[in-house]
Amino acid sequence: MVKSILVVVLFLFSQAAIAFSYTVEITEPELQEKILKIMPLVKNKFFVTVTLSEPKVDLQSENNNIAIFCRVEVTAPGGIKGTGKVKVSGSLKYEQKKYEFFLKDPVLESLEIDKVPDKFIPKIKNMSQQIITKVLAKRPVYKLKDNNLKHKLAKSLLQSITVKDEILYVVLGF
Repeated sequence: MVKSILVVVLFLFSQAAIAFSYTVEITEPELQEKILKIMPLVKNKFFVTVTLSEPKVDLQSENNNIAIFCRVEVTAPGGIKGTGKVKVSGSLKYEQKKYEFFLKDPVLESLEIDKVPDKFIPKIKNMSQQIITKVLAKRPVYKLKDNNLKHKLAKSLLQSITVKDEILYVVLGF
């Protein structure tokens, strides 16, 4: 009898726990809008300036990552000026205390740039990685809304993050 009651109680608690989860759906356009507000990113070092701008977000379902393609501009002494593109990627990290999502461990995956001597490419890569590490990892790419009752109820633990059909599904709950 006691075992039966215990089983029923555990079942009810498990059902309640499921009821306290909430899935936030974040679309590419929503992330695009948030990341546009962060740009442009500029880094100056030893008279070289690297600017990242015009981000394009790509949600990648094969690895549940976010890729950001940006335009890169470089200026250096001697009239050196080049443009190109970079690809940055990372996964999302949820900061429960602030109810914000950040790009976790953003990595510069590729850099293509024209009209810049090869000797500057490693420095440009390094500066670009510094920009994305310092800025994109510290500025939220999404924040749960305080005026949304479901968001308020779900502001607890991150259960999972998946990407499907260009939508980021974030499951939060108790």
